[in-house]
Formats: sequence, structure tokens, C-alpha cells
Amino acid sequence: MNQPQQPNPQPSSRMAGQPAPRPVHDQPTQTDRPTFEELTAQADNTDYSPLSAHLDDEVRTALGLPAAPAPVTIDRPLVERIRDYFLDHPEKTAALPDSARDIIHV
Repeated sequence: MNQPQQPNPQPSSRMAGQPAPRPVHDQPTQTDRPTFEELTAQADNTDYSPLSAHLDDEVRTALGLPAAPAPVTIDRPLVERIRDYFLDHPEKTAALPDSARDIIHV
């Protein structure tokens, strides 16, 4: 009869027998995390105006906004519509600078 093979008692890892890694820096101090209400209040105070410079004519037309030279005041409901548009068009989102993508994902 064939006997099942026993596992090798010697670990085959190169890290076997090595001391555990130690942190290089001190741990950050523990602080209280903001509540959901505090985070919501921060989002309500976000300035979305820099995003308007990155709305091309195609985006403005799709969202029913005035043509490119006209200024657009962006409030929270409009940001939600802009976010939905850019989430549906990842190629356009990828073309945005990091600062504009950060505003969309706030």
C-alpha cells in the first residue's frame, strides 16, 4: 500500500528562523476619528469650483450646462451629476488631473 507522504518537518522558507521584522518608525499617535456627521459637514464645505475648468463641451452638453466660456457654479447636487457622468466614462476620468479626480471622489 502507498503511504501518504509526510510533510517536510524543515520549513522551506528562506525567512524560517529569522526574527520578525520591526517597525522603522514610531507608531502614529491614536486620535479620535471624525464622526459621519463631521465628515458630511466637511464635504458640504468643499470648494468644487476648480472642477468647472475641466468640464469640456461634451460634458457640459451631456449635463445640460452652458457652453464652455460661460462660468458654471458647482454645488453639491451638480457634483453628484458630474460624478455619475465621469463614473460612466472612465476614459474621461483618466484624462483629468489628480486634483480634479480628488474633487469628484470627495
